[in-house]
Order: sequence, then C-alpha cells, then structure tokens
Amino acid sequence: MREFKTLYWRWLLALLWTSPSWALLGGQTDTPDEFGAVVALVRDNALHCSATKISQQAFLTAAHCVASTRTGTLDSAFVAGQSLVISAAPAPKTRNDFIKLTINRTQLHSDYAAALHRFFVYKSQRIAAYQQRYSGEDLARRIRVLEADNHFTARFPDLAVVVVRESTPLIPIAPVDCTPLLAGTKVQLVGYGYDSIKHFAQRRKAAPFGQRHWGTTEVIRIDSINFYTYGGLLRAGEPSLSPGDSGGPVLRRGRVVGVNGTVYGLSRLDAARSNMAVNLNGLNAPAANSSGQQCRAFFRDF
Repeated sequence: MREFKTLYWRWLLALLWTSPSWALLGGQTDTPDEFGAVVALVRDNALHCSATKISQQAFLTAAHCVASTRTGTLDSAFVAGQSLVISAAPAPKTRNDFIKLTINRTQLHSDYAAALHRFFVYKSQRIAAYQQRYSGEDLARRIRVLEADNHFTARFPDLAVVVVRESTPLIPIAPVDCTPLLAGTKVQLVGYGYDSIKHFAQRRKAAPFGQRHWGTTEVIRIDSINFYTYGGLLRAGEPSLSPGDSGGPVLRRGRVVGVNGTVYGLSRLDAARSNMAVNLNGLNAPAANSSGQQCRAFFRDF
C-alpha cells in the first residue's frame, strides 16, 4: 500500500510536467471575462495547458507544456507547421469557442533547452543500465519513476513562446513586465482547468476544456530563477495551483511577471503550501533584483 501511495503522488506531480490541465484550487471563475489574454491550449481534443498572449502572434507558456522529456527536445505537436488550437472563451464549450492557428516556431528558453537535453541523455543511460539488471514489471516500474522525475525544471527557466502565423485581433495582449518583484507583493494567478483534485474525473467529464480561474495571493520570496507565492495550506483562503495551470500567467497590475510552474505540498485537501512561477525579471541574471535587461532581450523578438 505504501508503494502504491508513493507511485500515486509521483504520478500526480508528473502531470504537472506533462498534459492534461487542472485548475486553480480555491480561485474564482472569470465570469466578467477580465483575463481575456489568457488562453487554453488544446491538444487531442482536451485541455492541455494555459498560455498568455503577449503580442499579436506570440503566446507565452511553460516550457514543459511544449517539450518532451522522452526525446529531449520540442514535443512534435509544437514544431513549425503544426496546428495549434486555442480558446480565449472563459468556459470553452462550442466549436465557435476555439481558434485553429499554425505554428511558425516555438522557442524554449536556452537554459531550459540545454538542461532538457542533459536530462534526456542521463535518463537514456539509466534506462540502459536498468535493462541490464531488471525485467518485467520491476523494470517497467523503475522506468515509470524515472519518467516522472522532472524536478530538474525547477532549476532552469521553465518558459517558452509559441509564435503563430496568424494574428488574433479579438484576443487582447497582456504586456510582459521585466521590473523586479518584492516579497509581499500582491499578484494574481490565472489558469484554466478543474477546481478539484478529489473530484477530478467528474469535473473533467462535465467540462472537458475547463474554465478560466484566477486568484490573488502574495509573493513569499524570490530567487534568480523562480518566485514563490502562498498556497491555501500555508495561508487559508489563498489560491493554489494544481498540475496543468502550468503556463498561465502571474500578473501584477495586469502585467505578466511570471509563468505558473509547480506547487509544493499539494494535498488531497484541494490546496497546496506554496506555488512556484518563473521569475521573468531574473532571466539569466545572477540575482533576482537585476535590471531586467536579460528579460527584455529574451522577449524582444516576440
């Protein structure tokens, strides 16, 4: 039973780095449609991740939403020429709620891309060693655990930009803000998905494309790669990310200062201790309080 519980939570956390999206736990539905720049990324006719429109033809999301640890490079669904289906509807349901675009290019942050390749090489070597020593279900279990170990992403900027060929004039743009964050700053987390882990199957069946949610919380601390905000277990009433809000924005006064990454202390109580997001101000910088030059350089081409 203990081994089953361990594998269950490893599987649960692995969903953060792969697909189907879940929603903001303890957040509010975006009923007035205040966050129209935040879109749902759809794959295989289901919710995949969240993203933010940052220019007429560019969408900011998490790198793990568009990369593949199995190949060590971009997921084949996000290479140039592939179709990208998005929705900016608060609760996508009908055919008219979706827009089909064509990917021009997808750019991972260079540090993340290099780390992804190193992890792929390491994983391939470990699997080869396992195959020499184990077989059957024992081998399969070890490979599953290895596939779920993607925590290297917390040490590198987990962000990507998907550039499309078509413009989307009806979707507003949320500007990127490269100025530093401070502990104690109020921010808003936004993402699509489902608002319960305990009742995930029911939520997904009722609304397979989810619903845009948002919640206000407070920055706890910042480092050069990420920053961390209060979740519901650490401070009652605060929103908690759940796997799949990945790629959605962290907003300060309507401007994007971070990209939703992972959560810490996720529990069956439909809450987490804290939320992690990529610190845009700290891109490639030695300290969080950088001038933002590297951040502006990264986004200049979009």
